[in-house]
Amino acid sequence: MRVLLTGGAGFVGLNLAQRLLSSGATVVCFGPVAPVAAASACFACLPGRWVIEPGDVRDAGRIAELIGCHGVTHVVHGAAITAGLEREARQAADIAEVNLVGTLNVLQAARRASLARVIVLGSGAVFGAAGIGPSRLREDEIVPRPESLYGITKQAAESAAVRFRQSHGLDVAVARLGVVFGPWEHDTEVRDTLSLPFLLNRMAQAGETARLGRGTPDDWIHAGEAAEAVTRLLEAASLRHALYHVGSGRRWSLAAWCEQLRRHYPAFTYEIGVDPARVNLGGSAPAARAPLDVKRLRDQTGFAAAHDEASACASYQAWRARMRAGFGDAAAIF
Repeated sequence: MRVLLTGGAGFVGLNLAQRLLSSGATVVCFGPVAPVAAASACFACLPGRWVIEPGDVRDAGRIAELIGCHGVTHVVHGAAITAGLEREARQAADIAEVNLVGTLNVLQAARRASLARVIVLGSGAVFGAAGIGPSRLREDEIVPRPESLYGITKQAAESAAVRFRQSHGLDVAVARLGVVFGPWEHDTEVRDTLSLPFLLNRMAQAGETARLGRGTPDDWIHAGEAAEAVTRLLEAASLRHALYHVGSGRRWSLAAWCEQLRRHYPAFTYEIGVDPARVNLGGSAPAARAPLDVKRLRDQTGFAAAHDEASACASYQAWRARMRAGFGDAAAIF
């Protein structure tokens, strides 16, 4: 398998690359920013072949060129600008061009090259207010009502992928991700909102107090497990559906996560449910979505997320310790 991975330098992309390289695939990492040096150093010992190619998904010719010269057979399309409110006001056209036009460029190039499969990474941000409630969110029941420009463009990109599947004969599916956290997450120039587990970990490491206004975070999924789920969709003999939810299928306990952090960082303290004026983390976050229904993914691939708060936190801390041991100050970004 020779995979073009757009947005491969992002933290979800790096987890996907690691999973694919571990199985011997060639991974062509495509994007405007090179992956962090620690990732390339770690990936060098894996059995697959890791290739870094600069470029931008807005450049349709460059995508076609890379598919041809590397003999690409599959694509995972993860390139996106995950924009916050301030970036929306400054770069609205850039966000639309990368998130939607970039997706169309990838789909067109894949169709023309008759690639075996394309997986487009979607986002739970497409739900907006429609995602708030007690019931799990099923792929075919909830009509998305995105509120942010990021969510609007991601919904459009998902719809484009479905159109290419239904009308243009392309073997493409959308993997709509829940809130991903874990290894390789770091602050980048195109991702304005870092995960709550990552931000809490930073505060815990510094021995600070986190004051949070809500106790029901979204449907989190460990990045390694998200990568496994997407890889199974990429490798499946056939896919019955155009859209699959990728999540843990449950709400995570914010208090349980914070308690796990305290085991590793005893100076860390936290408060949940404080007055809005005292909140110092997550105050601008939208209301928590209901968990994603993941039955379709499980039935198709057999995948089910296994991590809970304790095992995910322990795994994350062990990974961070390995990074610090191997890369010293360069690992501080994680």
